[in-house]
Amino acid sequence: MNPSEERISIEQLRVGLYVRLDDWMDHPFLFSSFRIRNEKQLKALRSLGLKDILYVPAKSDSPPLPPPKPDAPPAETPPVDPEVEAMWREKKARREELTKQREAFGRVEKKFQGGMTTVKSLLRNLFSRPQESLEQAQALVTDMVDSLLAEKDVLIHLMNAKSGDEGAYYHALNVTMLSLMLAKEAGFSAQEMHALGQGTLLHDIGKERVPTQILLKKSAWTQAERNFYQQHVVYGLEMATKLPDIPAGALEVIAMHHEFLDGSGFPNRLAGSRIGRFARIAAIANAFDNYCNRPNPADSMIPAEALSHMFRKEQGKYDPALMQHFIRCLGVYPPGSVVKLNNDAIGLVVSVNSAQLLHPIMMLYDPEVPKEEALLLNLADEPDLSVVSTLRPASLPRDVYEYLNPRTRVSYYAEGNSTPHRQAG
Repeated sequence: MNPSEERISIEQLRVGLYVRLDDWMDHPFLFSSFRIRNEKQLKALRSLGLKDILYVPAKSDSPPLPPPKPDAPPAETPPVDPEVEAMWREKKARREELTKQREAFGRVEKKFQGGMTTVKSLLRNLFSRPQESLEQAQALVTDMVDSLLAEKDVLIHLMNAKSGDEGAYYHALNVTMLSLMLAKEAGFSAQEMHALGQGTLLHDIGKERVPTQILLKKSAWTQAERNFYQQHVVYGLEMATKLPDIPAGALEVIAMHHEFLDGSGFPNRLAGSRIGRFARIAAIANAFDNYCNRPNPADSMIPAEALSHMFRKEQGKYDPALMQHFIRCLGVYPPGSVVKLNNDAIGLVVSVNSAQLLHPIMMLYDPEVPKEEALLLNLADEPDLSVVSTLRPASLPRDVYEYLNPRTRVSYYAEGNSTPHRQAG
């Protein structure tokens, strides 16, 4: 019991008290800490056979009822109520759904790691074994496109990616997945998505000729370093045109992924209609990933912050229709965002469904639940809960940060969603 809590008898419970239960497995409630909202919850609490319970005065709307008189007979455990039985069944169903969600995350994580291995191999061997590398790229893109086109709704998952020297491989895979998701939302054909995917996998190949000390520099570039860095687009196009059978759409991506509609991009300061659709998509995905994954992690934006920055402060740079589609893909709270709910719970957004922009799936912080069994909450199933704010990971208390483990590097992967959401009751 911490100093902010008091222990009261079960007879003192009333609507409006904020209570804390000890073990998530031993009660039918979604949370172990919550404010009692109605008689149904009171019935459920009294059915647990507890003699006393912890409550938090500062979070309660009313004081407890007076304690029972010393000579009063002990309260009897009430008979099981059908509503309480329904709550237990819901809890059991939630645990079973949680197991399925964890299995799904495991499958996607495995595919993501396989994709990473492929990206490393093809980028390292692109010019020593060009035909083999391009075949690897085509196979990886085909798998990603097929997965995205297989289902109407796509679940976008947060991946546990590392930072450091392998950042270029994560970036290539990230930009490809984000671009393909955006292209699907924008109505691209499968053939167009294949060309786009090959281009985004290879969009930064020109960085091979840029010194590593420039690419990994964590402080600001000098103008000379910036000029050298910007040449990677020119180098990349020169290199790509020597590859066999590379699609025109892929070359467009490599040549223009840093060009912006307002003419402020590089290397040619193209504007408006001079920038093709493939490049417009790649520019959005590339900028978003760069904002979320700076060389110095301390400079990185949280995903919700990056999306808001691009939409509100850089409107002229990106195709407005494509930005709307991008927000539909990632949701208002993209995976990787740490959010606070209207009941003060804190969670890490781990997945979003494009059909439910304000209702992501999140991993909840609950000190009463072991970290490896952390609850995955689908806000689409909880009509009483909503996000009230996003939080910077650095602002989290140490115990919350260690529990949620916000990613130093934010990466995404996706799978078709063949399992419908439970309908909210």
